[in-house]
Amino acid sequence: MVTAPSAAEADDLRHAARVNAWESEGRHFEVLMASDVVRDGMGLELTDLGQTSGPGPALEIFYSDEDGSMTFSALRAVDVPLEILTRFVEEARAKLPPTR
Repeated sequence: MVTAPSAAEADDLRHAARVNAWESEGRHFEVLMASDVVRDGMGLELTDLGQTSGPGPALEIFYSDEDGSMTFSALRAVDVPLEILTRFVEEARAKLPPTR
């Protein structure tokens, strides 16, 4: 039986690095690149640094090493300026899939 890792194990299995910080319409966003051993892939996460609904990423684009697919996920409700969303997708196309 496959079980989900604990929160501490998940933190150990996920490695992230800051890629960019962007500003639009007076709002600030951060982009992290994260590798995920559990899901076998790599992704970009977008965080709205000024959002008051709590910490953590709001959007994710994930590249699966298993099947080569790229998926977009809204991890929570967030209003993102189109300029930021467009840059986020362009960044994912440029950085994912990872080069070896």
